[in-house]
Amino acid sequence: MIKTFFGGILVAFGAFMLLGISVNLSEAAMSIGDIVGAIFFGAGPIAGGGLMIRSHMKTKRLALQAKERDIYVQREKDIIRLAQAGNGRLSIPEIVADTSMSTDEAEDVMKEMTTKGYVDMQVTDSGVIVYEFYEITHRKPLDE
Repeated sequence: MIKTFFGGILVAFGAFMLLGISVNLSEAAMSIGDIVGAIFFGAGPIAGGGLMIRSHMKTKRLALQAKERDIYVQREKDIIRLAQAGNGRLSIPEIVADTSMSTDEAEDVMKEMTTKGYVDMQVTDSGVIVYEFYEITHRKPLDE
């Protein structure tokens, strides 16, 4: 937030200075001092302010992505725990009933886990989609 505020101030200052320099140039011929002034007091602050705002937005975007990734990981863990309790077979309604996920969220996670190869999607004779966690359903006891 502070970066955005100060970045905005720098952009406004640079724009104000460029406006002043352009008004001055319309009244007289351009000198090397005018060019240097335009660069240091106009373009420089605008570029610096823009970079500060961009940096803030990038940091904000990365934090949001990390938060979404953490939520996704927690959803996967919830589903795996549920699968362990249910002998390795789950349907979307079971996931929705036993977690805080919506139907769309549960479907998205299960599609991703299927794509990664952790889950096998099967359709029963009655048309119900059941997800089977092969490692859970076919796990041998540790005694063997």
